[in-house]
Parts: sequence; C-alpha cells; structure tokens
Amino acid sequence: MTAKPARDQGRIAAMIEAAEEARADATMGEAAFLDGGLVQKAVLFDLIHLTESAGRVSAGFKKANPRIPWDRLTRLRTQGLVHDYAQVDLHEVWRFARDELPRIRRQLDHVKFVGDPQS
Repeated sequence: MTAKPARDQGRIAAMIEAAEEARADATMGEAAFLDGGLVQKAVLFDLIHLTESAGRVSAGFKKANPRIPWDRLTRLRTQGLVHDYAQVDLHEVWRFARDELPRIRRQLDHVKFVGDPQS
C-alpha cells in the first residue's frame, strides 16, 4: 500500500471515530447542547476533529468518493468551528449533528480506497 491510501485510511478512521463520539456526546439532547458546558464543548471538539480529518484526505480519495459532502465539511470547519468560532451558529451545528452526521457516518462505511498517483 502506498503512503496516500494509508494516510487516507487513517483519516477516514479518525472521521469515523469523531462521528461516533459526536453521536455519543450529543445523547443528552439539543437543550443540553445549547445550554453550553461540557456537552457543547465535547460535540464541538468532535466535529472539529471530524472536519480537520476530512480536510486532510487526498484529492484523489475525495474524487473517488463524491457522495461524502467534502465541501460541506470544509465549510462547517471554516465558517464557525475553527476560524469564526465567536460567530458559530449553535442551532446550525446541532442540526448538522442531528440530521447530516448520521448519513455521513453511514457513507464512511462504504468509501473506496484507491491508489491515485495524481492526487
């Protein structure tokens, strides 16, 4: 196995782990998340981990797996979670965790790992 597929596998494993942790951390519900404190911090941290890992996946891997919403994950990271943290829309983050993350998590189980020397 070449270096890029191995790195991509590690990053996908990190995304799966972060998605599972976000799901577990969000079990207290929307009110607990919006109230702040540890639930909110845990979910935000998990989503930062998820989106950071997604951003480091190779271009070839992203091209081979277009069903993963790579642009959405990048936007979530840059428009709130990391760069504009003070402006984060917690309701939008909660909707992402509740509505989009379960679908993304399922899609991660079906990704294709291919060696792409051009990526």
